[in-house]
Amino acid sequence: MYFSKKDFLNRYYIVLLLLAILLIAATLRSPISSVGPLIPFFRGELEASNAMIGLVNTLPLLAFGLFSPFVPRLSSKFGMEFTLLIAMIFLSIGVFIRASGGIELLLFGTLLTGMAIAVGNILMPGLIKSTFPYRIGLMTGLYSVSMNLFGAIASGISVPIASINAFDWRNAMQIWSIISLAAVIVLLLRLPVTRAGEKKVFMNVKSQPSRAIFKSKIAWAVTFFMGLQSLIPYSLFTWLPDILLTKGFDESEAGWLIAIYQLGLIPTTFIAPILAGRMKSQRLIGCSAGLLFFFGLLGVAFTSSHLIIAFLILTGVGAGTAFSLAMMFFVLRTNTVIESAQLSSMAQSIGYIVASTGPLFLGTISEMAGGWMVPFIILMAVALCIAFLGTIAGKNQKISFESTEETVTK
Repeated sequence: MYFSKKDFLNRYYIVLLLLAILLIAATLRSPISSVGPLIPFFRGELEASNAMIGLVNTLPLLAFGLFSPFVPRLSSKFGMEFTLLIAMIFLSIGVFIRASGGIELLLFGTLLTGMAIAVGNILMPGLIKSTFPYRIGLMTGLYSVSMNLFGAIASGISVPIASINAFDWRNAMQIWSIISLAAVIVLLLRLPVTRAGEKKVFMNVKSQPSRAIFKSKIAWAVTFFMGLQSLIPYSLFTWLPDILLTKGFDESEAGWLIAIYQLGLIPTTFIAPILAGRMKSQRLIGCSAGLLFFFGLLGVAFTSSHLIIAFLILTGVGAGTAFSLAMMFFVLRTNTVIESAQLSSMAQSIGYIVASTGPLFLGTISEMAGGWMVPFIILMAVALCIAFLGTIAGKNQKISFESTEETVTK
């Protein structure tokens, strides 16, 4: 079959776009999930308390929440892909410098990393909807799989990398800047098509959500569903290694068990959005996600043998279902790319501020209670809230950005 030069270039830029989406997705969790297993390595060297360690994984979430409202404005001015390019550059810098000095650089680099990841969190759903409108479920699944696969790999190999004679925990953290640098290269290769006005494959978004969205019950359900489903994984990224150490596992085993937990996310992050996209109502999936979280956490709390693997996988299935469904809600509960970006901005800015309370609060509670049972009870209560919110956010309705009434999709 003969392809003209124009056809070849179109396919070339589409392949680059797909590669960019997968690479950017790979950077959205690996810089954070790589930290937890390394806590035993740098806690003593940096003389960090539990509260300070909790702050290390709280800062990115705060950055997600506080910086997210500004992302649509930047995207409106520079375009989605160019904004993502700048974000990947800053992410590479943040991931590298956070392990280059003491606790001050660790916190500053972590904050910079969180701000860069916030850009990807906000813009990716809109980019997928605008560039692959007929493959939203499939592309959301691939995006989620890439993010969680690399998050799992980061958890599993961080300790082995840090244990190599020629390396240490600093190198194990810095190595994840390679992925964001690869994303920078791919986005640079796409610059010719993104700079050509007639070939732009993104749409600009308004800087602030419509006021009507803040009066929508469904929008608030999506927002708190997003926040609480993030609170559990990011709390586990921070404290699951310590929890596993108290159960008798060593540092290397703890790292791989966290990786196994994240591997449980992968099948559902691919399947759940496809199923959700084909269903009129997602209430059953939303409720099931919370219940899977609940029973998985219940098993992890009371198991000290290798049977814990089954419960970690169950927790991961709940996390994967909830996350991918939250991403789909931005698309399914809105009518346009602009509305999708606005709902994404609201849900992620407020939601991640809610999620940021998890790592710091649970670490403090564990010190006060002298163990991890009380934090587990709190997380299980959060899981039940997720199940309840999923039944509201999963209704077959669109959010109205012109009035306070939702419209049922026919």
